[in-house]
Parts: sequence; C-alpha cells; structure tokens
Amino acid sequence: MSNTHTIEIIHNGETQTFTAPEDQTILNAAGDAGIELPSSCLSGVCTTCAGKVISGEIHHPDAMGVSPELKEQGFTLLCAAYARSDMKIEAAQEDQLYELQFGQFQN
Repeated sequence: MSNTHTIEIIHNGETQTFTAPEDQTILNAAGDAGIELPSSCLSGVCTTCAGKVISGEIHHPDAMGVSPELKEQGFTLLCAAYARSDMKIEAAQEDQLYELQFGQFQN
C-alpha cells in the first residue's frame, strides 16, 4: 500500500484539494477527484499539463518535456509527476514553461 498525500492545486484562480497516492500521477489523481486539468500527450513530452511546485516534494523522472534546470525551479509535468509529500502546485503553467524553455529560439 502506498502513502497518500494531500495536494492543493491552484487552477484558473481557484484552489482545490485532493489526495494522491504515491503510485498515481498527480494528473490522474486530480481527474479521479473530478478536477479537470489541461493535458494532451500523457507521456511527459509535451508541456500542456505543466505545473509549478510551490511547496512539497515531487518525483518526476519521466517528465522529459522539462529541462533539469527548470525542474530545479519547480516546474513539472503533472502527467508524469508523483507526490512524495503534501504539496501545493500551480497548474496551467504551459505558457511560462514553454517561454522559459524555448523562448530564446523564437527570435
């Protein structure tokens, strides 16, 4: 049996709380709680489900769409992220993550 953590997620100006077991992605746990968050590929490659960890510990080895530097800044992909503690996360960070990661190539 895996540990379960409380996730507080901020999305579209609203804060919602749900629980997530350590063996389920945060995106799937949110969906099970009736919270619809942006997502697309569900494989950790695109940035549609990007979030930013405000507090707490996350495990996201398969979040290939986020550079190691941006992971250190708290960015993650919720489809490939697993809670390792109670957490507070800001969802819908796709535009910010994309700009930080790829913006320099747009000029």
